[in-house]
Amino acid sequence: MLRRIFIIFGYLALTIIVVGVTFVLVAYGKDYSYDFPTRQIIQKGHVILGSLPSGVRVYESNRDLKKKTPYQAAYKVGSHTFRLVKDGFWPWQKTFEVVAGQVSLARYIILLPKQPAVTVLDTKPQIVAQSMSKDHRHLAYVTGGPEAALYTLDMGDPKPVKIYTPKLATPTVGAEVLTEVTWSDDASHLLVVTNVDGLPVHKMLPASGGDGVNLTEMAKLPLTGLRFSATNWRQLYWATPEGLRRLDVESKSVSAVLADKVTQFWPERDHVFYVRQTELGRSLWSLDNRDRHQELIQALAESDTYSLDYINYQGHDQLAVVPARTQTGTLYTDILGDTPVAKIVARGVTAVSFAPDGHLALFSSPTAITGYDLERSSLGERAVVYSITGQPGQLASLSWFDSYHLLLNRGGRLYWSEFDGANRVDLGAVAGNLPGYSSADQRSVVTFRPDGVKTQVAQIKIRP
Repeated sequence: MLRRIFIIFGYLALTIIVVGVTFVLVAYGKDYSYDFPTRQIIQKGHVILGSLPSGVRVYESNRDLKKKTPYQAAYKVGSHTFRLVKDGFWPWQKTFEVVAGQVSLARYIILLPKQPAVTVLDTKPQIVAQSMSKDHRHLAYVTGGPEAALYTLDMGDPKPVKIYTPKLATPTVGAEVLTEVTWSDDASHLLVVTNVDGLPVHKMLPASGGDGVNLTEMAKLPLTGLRFSATNWRQLYWATPEGLRRLDVESKSVSAVLADKVTQFWPERDHVFYVRQTELGRSLWSLDNRDRHQELIQALAESDTYSLDYINYQGHDQLAVVPARTQTGTLYTDILGDTPVAKIVARGVTAVSFAPDGHLALFSSPTAITGYDLERSSLGERAVVYSITGQPGQLASLSWFDSYHLLLNRGGRLYWSEFDGANRVDLGAVAGNLPGYSSADQRSVVTFRPDGVKTQVAQIKIRP
């Protein structure tokens, strides 16, 4: 009998030990710990840092942690400033507001070399227009002056290729002047605008070069504002005085008016968004690839022009709109559904652009940038907004290097920074208002640098 009692008590003790150890492990996994100064069990937050290159020394509040990236640890609730340092690279620093039970994650860190390798890909007297393909594998640029031509660069093997030379003047027709170039979304064709005797002429060229197709002759109509369809290079859209039309290159046909009273439009993925002006005001509509119309915003703020961007993020159709007149940035979630939700997230802005992965929307003006974090805002009860002010010079162009880093042309200098303006690095002078671009492998920055009276197309190596 006594033996049975001891066995029962043994099992009970073992069960209590297992439950206790399990509780401690779960608590530890959720960053609970005993705080000796306050004699209380507290919950901490977790910080995770990842960097390129890895193996970078980690400091917290100027204290060497004797650790290197990748790094993770639990920290008490509150502000904690971390610094990453590696010889030959610009240091990285950021302050995190650690929240109990939550993770402060920064795996996007890229340390830039202080003396990056720069390769000059081409040098021309003048670059009047340029376009990077959507996949960032091909650059097209128009040169002016005595060497006027259209060139392309394959970023995998960056050797300039002249694919089109403007036609010289004849006794009856003036010289052709190249003014604009745009890639189709699949980078198979280029839309080129030239000027002949003061009139615009639109041509479509294959990426391999050649005379291509004179679209102006094909349509026998002015094609001002012509743009590729986002899904089919054979179809292009433009707004005529009568309304929105489509030019089909394969069938050599022009559609009837698809929508009347159209003042502006944007081909985006499998939709064309457009603004209609009616007696009641302006409204925003979409046209899908089956030519079905949907009214999205019945009463759009009055403005002559708008900046618009669209993306599908985590299954939700996100549309951001900025009227030039009101300079108010509004984000519409589930815009193609039955019950879209509108939220004003920025004021005093003139343009908008989503990060490539859609988790951030940046609303910008020449003097300020406001970022809205869709990912973090969806996780918490409040909107997460980043305000970037006090930057050098006025913003002339903004492009995404990746989903966390920006390339900013400010006052004739090209700057690299994170999405919230932190860890800014000056990458040098840039020609005019030309932007910088990332390479397809996100290892280099492609930029246009002044070289005396000429302009260089250069590649800056960010990481090996």
